[in-house]
Amino acid sequence: MAALFAVPCAEFALLLADKIANRSKAIEAIVYQAGKWIPGATGTGPGGSIGPYSGKEIIALAAWLLSWVILHSFLRDTSPNITKSIKIFLIAMLLITLNFIDPIADVTFAFVNWIPK
Repeated sequence: MAALFAVPCAEFALLLADKIANRSKAIEAIVYQAGKWIPGATGTGPGGSIGPYSGKEIIALAAWLLSWVILHSFLRDTSPNITKSIKIFLIAMLLITLNFIDPIADVTFAFVNWIPK
């Protein structure tokens, strides 16, 4: 169950990293440095360069692993309802995925506007 609920945590971390990095060039450079070592992050090959998205992937991976460990420690001795858990998972994934659409995210993440460009 912990692995299942770690996925929306990672997707939310990816979403937050994307919105904040797109708002600030300084933060985008920091995020890019985090994932610069990933193959394809830099270069002009046939696939081009994925640039700062590589750092966002690293942030999502770290969030997934960390949340998995934390959730495992909390959910270790429980026996959750699978049906209810799947419904919560799907709703969370839908809501987070919808926020990758910029007009929706602009409303949801209005607080990001305080970050200087």
